[in-house]
Amino acid sequence: MKTSVWKRSGDSLRFKLTLSILTMTLPLVGMLLYNNFYAIQVVRGQVAESYGNTLAHAVSQIDADLNNIDSYINTVSGMSTDLLSLSMAEKDDDYYMAKVYLYNKLVDDMTLFRTLSLFAVYVKPRHDYMDVSDGALSHEELENVREHVADFFHEGPIRQGLRAKRWQLAQIGSQHYLINIVQSGDAYLAALVNIDQLRMLLGSLKLGEEGFIVFASDQGEPLTNFSLVHEFDIELRPDAGDYYLSGSETKHLVVGASSQRANFHLFALIPDHAILDNLPYLQRLVWLITIAVVTFIPIGFYMMRRVFLVPLGRLLFAMKKVRGGDWSARVDLQNESSEFRLLGSSFNAMMDEIQRLRINVYEEQLNKQREELQRLQLQLNPHFFLNALNIVYNLAKVKNFDLIMEMTMALIHYFRYLFRSNTSFVKLGEELEHTRNYLNIQSLRFPEKLTWNIDAPAYLADVPVPPLLIQTFAENVIKHAVAMEPIHISVRIDYLDEDGSKILIRIQDTGQGFPENVLRQLQAGLSVMNDRGEHVGIHNVQRRLKLLYQNAASLRFCNEPASGGAVVEITLPAEPARRNRDAL
Repeated sequence: MKTSVWKRSGDSLRFKLTLSILTMTLPLVGMLLYNNFYAIQVVRGQVAESYGNTLAHAVSQIDADLNNIDSYINTVSGMSTDLLSLSMAEKDDDYYMAKVYLYNKLVDDMTLFRTLSLFAVYVKPRHDYMDVSDGALSHEELENVREHVADFFHEGPIRQGLRAKRWQLAQIGSQHYLINIVQSGDAYLAALVNIDQLRMLLGSLKLGEEGFIVFASDQGEPLTNFSLVHEFDIELRPDAGDYYLSGSETKHLVVGASSQRANFHLFALIPDHAILDNLPYLQRLVWLITIAVVTFIPIGFYMMRRVFLVPLGRLLFAMKKVRGGDWSARVDLQNESSEFRLLGSSFNAMMDEIQRLRINVYEEQLNKQREELQRLQLQLNPHFFLNALNIVYNLAKVKNFDLIMEMTMALIHYFRYLFRSNTSFVKLGEELEHTRNYLNIQSLRFPEKLTWNIDAPAYLADVPVPPLLIQTFAENVIKHAVAMEPIHISVRIDYLDEDGSKILIRIQDTGQGFPENVLRQLQAGLSVMNDRGEHVGIHNVQRRLKLLYQNAASLRFCNEPASGGAVVEITLPAEPARRNRDAL
């Protein structure tokens, strides 16, 4: 189904014109866009490479400073006895002299390291803490460092041995530090580097007016400028490669470098628009051409649609309506091009002529159907008339005058209904009343052999049905079965369970059923009327239903499996098409 729809769409003139225009314009637009995006990627790559080299140089300088500090504290703790003397001093005087000497040494040597923020010394047996700072830390920050270092020393032994990244990140208070700790006996020496101090040392890096530097942990958590990172919704990915774009509203080019001596990463964040502002004039011209092409393509489509496709669509729509059965469809193309005006006027003239011919043919068919329907309905009248005279004759023979009077009155009602049944439809209630009257007449004729019942809900009484429909099949039962054995006729009418727009009329008797050859012909929809006039009633009903309902009504014939009696089921629309009712 989908394949056929696509095939029809591909064969349409609208599709072919659109495809032709797009074939001419889209490659040009694609080339322009590719060239523009390629230029953007080149510029970004060049900017990222430049900032990447700058960051790598800055990180290497920080790593060199950290390496120098690391070498110094290892020398103090290992090669010299300055730190070891604190843990080995037994007398207080010796301990304080060693402490004063170490303090003065650290104060003098601290000026050698520009990134160093603090030396901290802790002697575990004496629970003695000493620090030497560069003076940049406040008293509150020094107290926070004291508590953190003392707690850290009490937690467990310090890991020894060679490690590539001896410097570890730690948050103390509101500040982030890089910490390196060495041990000599029971004495510990820690070196602390403030991340904010490192950031200030990198303030000379040129990142433009809107670019900024961010220190981050191995997990990508910002240690500096975290407010800007969250404001622009930038994701820091240490393992993302050389560079990438990040940010929700304002995109930033993110370039990173990793420290080899400590577990931190350095990122440079530059707004993408600041990078693209440096594109050459030619790239802007490419964008302008691309925007112009993309703008004028819809304008061209609109003009093509207005001048060509809309009139063609009106004509096709009118043709589809005609194909769907609406012969009154016309097309108005007076305000279009001369070719379309000629095509529209020719189409309208052709449709006028076709409609006139169709009306003539339709009226002729209706006249033929009226004549045939009237002939079929009149065909029923003499068929029963002879049977009625036979009933009166048989009653007169037995001189049952009361029964003759009752029979005559019933015949009066019967023939009054019969002679007014020249219409195509009557109410179901009237048809049932006529059938009851007919069965009463036959009950008088066969008092010991015929019983019957009719079961129909009152709300179906106004449903229109063809006249003499039910009575015809009841008459067929009496004609072929009552003379041989007692018969019960049952008529039941109801809505179909699966479709409330139709009614089901079921006529069943307790006789011997349809003969096999007759039943096969009836089930195949064939006429069973023979030269002797037998089964003319069934043929009459079949033909009338075809004329009145076309294919909306159905007849079903079978024999009841249990009793063997004949069963006729008639399915009719609850409301016949108004056109059929009025025409016939």
